[in-house]
Amino acid sequence: MTSLSKEPLICLAHRGASGHAPENTLAAFEKAVELGADWIELDVFAVENALVVIHDNRLERTTNGAGYVMTSSVAYLRSLDAGNGQKIPLLSEVLELAAGKIKVNIELKGPGTAGPVAALIEFYVKNQGRQYADFLVSSFDHRQVKKAKTLCPGLPIAPNLTGPPLNLDRLVADLSPFSIHVDADFVTTELVDEIHGLGCPAFVFTANTVEEIKRLRDMGVDGVFTNFPERVKQAG
Repeated sequence: MTSLSKEPLICLAHRGASGHAPENTLAAFEKAVELGADWIELDVFAVENALVVIHDNRLERTTNGAGYVMTSSVAYLRSLDAGNGQKIPLLSEVLELAAGKIKVNIELKGPGTAGPVAALIEFYVKNQGRQYADFLVSSFDHRQVKKAKTLCPGLPIAPNLTGPPLNLDRLVADLSPFSIHVDADFVTTELVDEIHGLGCPAFVFTANTVEEIKRLRDMGVDGVFTNFPERVKQAG
């Protein structure tokens, strides 16, 4: 079994190189660049008039703060320690860091993120010389990725799947996605073949051991999300 592209396995640094630095921080994204990842993956919430980069809807696990992200002020969020003295980044800060170095997969987390994210990407493409291909917008909320593409037709999008999909052909017809993102817990060779048959690459989350990465590679997947980007190269 070979991958759709027959290229080396694409490495997507999950919340940055989060095995080496606090997740979703500039330090983690810088480390991903250093380790040669192809993409960084991150999570965004729209809070007030800002796009903040954080995974959970609550603050306790990844910061020294408390409460819900969506009911906090941006000033409070920006005052917190997200690990090792790192701050919760703004999406714009990450995109500046990534410019010319690495592509960015933006996962839409909270409600109302599709519009602001699409607008920010459109700004970078029209005013900063970036390409739509530098970006990929994904979500478990397929309505949000569809809205992002409606607002920004040139934008690559991807649905994240929570389980073995029903009517995947209908989903692809509805979204025209760049890629399909599948949980490692339920991916199968048959599903990878189905995704390829629909003309999409299959990216799998999250694989953190060389053995698991090799297993996925041999299954024919095109890319893996990992906390340890160096292990994709170690997998060969």
